[in-house]
Amino acid sequence: MARGITQSDVDRAADTLLAQGERPTVDRIRQFLGTGSPNTVTRLLDAWWKSLGGRLATSAEKVAMPEAPAPVAALASQLWEQALASARELAEAALEDERTSLAASRLAADALVAAAQQAAEVSEVRASEAAAALLTAHQRLEDRQRLVDQQAQQLADLAQQRDQALARLDRAAGTTQELRDRIDALLREAETARDAHAAHIRAVEDRAHVEVDRARMEAREREKALQVAEKAHSTRVRELEAELARTRGAAADTLRDLAAEHARRETLEQQLAEAHRRLDLALKPTVRPPRLSAARKPAPTPRRPRGR
Repeated sequence: MARGITQSDVDRAADTLLAQGERPTVDRIRQFLGTGSPNTVTRLLDAWWKSLGGRLATSAEKVAMPEAPAPVAALASQLWEQALASARELAEAALEDERTSLAASRLAADALVAAAQQAAEVSEVRASEAAAALLTAHQRLEDRQRLVDQQAQQLADLAQQRDQALARLDRAAGTTQELRDRIDALLREAETARDAHAAHIRAVEDRAHVEVDRARMEAREREKALQVAEKAHSTRVRELEAELARTRGAAADTLRDLAAEHARRETLEQQLAEAHRRLDLALKPTVRPPRLSAARKPAPTPRRPRGR
């Protein structure tokens, strides 16, 4: 109910409109008062129409002329009854119009309520869909957050693996350098052994020209000694080859750098083979020297150990 709207306000407005020759309606009452809800004005206006007959009868008693002549009083009574009938008909017609208007308003209000209910249902459905979409989006956000966390962990693991790989690479570089140093030392040792063996071979060749006879007598012993030396040398070579094999297995990543060193080792072996061939040729008698008499035959010299 609108604030300040009472039955007396509606009655006053309706009486004023009726006195001005206008039919009291809900819109005119609200326009006259400047306020009031349609439902409240309609209810109070219905009460005004119901009380209109009683108020008109009261007004008729007040305006009666008790001292007027009987014909005049009868005529006035007839006029008054006709006025009351006309007012009643006018009031009933206005009431019917108001009822029709009210029914239309109620139909419109029902339509608005139905539309509002339908809109509320649609809004509720949309709200449910929005809530479901929000839940789905929240779940997707959580999934993406988990994926981001997993990727961050993977990146951290990859970074750690990279650091470990770099550390292993540094250690491998150090090991490779050590292996290179060992290989260089082994090659220097092999070269020294080759030089010593070549020097020994040269010494043997020099002594062979001077001491041919003694060389013949000691040829077998020297051959044995040479076999021992060759065996020791072969053993050393095998040891070096085994060491080189182990070194090649440990330094698989440095094979390309060691290719030149392997070529040098093969050259050394060829030189050793050539030295062996030359030694064999030196020890093999080519010209038979004259036989010496037993008295002039020189005494055998002590056997010198072969230099390595």
